[in-house]
Amino acid sequence: MRALVATMVLCAGLLVSPTLTDAAAASTADPASRAANFQLPFPCGQSWTGNSSNSSAHRSYELDLNRGGTPDADLGDTVVAAAAGTVVISSHQGSLNGYGNLVKIDHGGGWATYYAHLDVRNVAVGQAVAQGQRIGTVGKTSRPGNNISAHLHYEVRQGEGYPGNIRKAVFNGVTFGYPTQTLTSKNC
Repeated sequence: MRALVATMVLCAGLLVSPTLTDAAAASTADPASRAANFQLPFPCGQSWTGNSSNSSAHRSYELDLNRGGTPDADLGDTVVAAAAGTVVISSHQGSLNGYGNLVKIDHGGGWATYYAHLDVRNVAVGQAVAQGQRIGTVGKTSRPGNNISAHLHYEVRQGEGYPGNIRKAVFNGVTFGYPTQTLTSKNC
């Protein structure tokens, strides 16, 4: 009887194993499932509209985020970390790439988020940040001579090779509704 039970357990393990392997492979292949812990990069309860098509500078799934109203109405609004991680860039990069004040957070596993055009950066390179922690404020910094209105330029990247490494943004486990959508932050 013990031999029969052991054989059934062994067979069941062999039958289950490929399914678990397939699920694990699907999880790593699907960027949305890996990025499901990201939240909107603004304080809890605030509504923001993201747009991926209103800039000629966009090459993929980048988002420009605003709350609406008059131009520059968002200037100085708080920006928070979409997920926990480590700050790997906190500098003005206007002449280099047009991002102006940029914060890049490494979330591990090849995942990173970019927060560009910030007015103020509140974090330093090497600093560990918690999800929802203030990292800066919405601004309109860019390359010299580039006059833009205040907004947050937000990107999710996985791995190397811009722009092919830009992934669709996922907030609270739901993929952003490209090209435009208004969301309420659950980054509490």
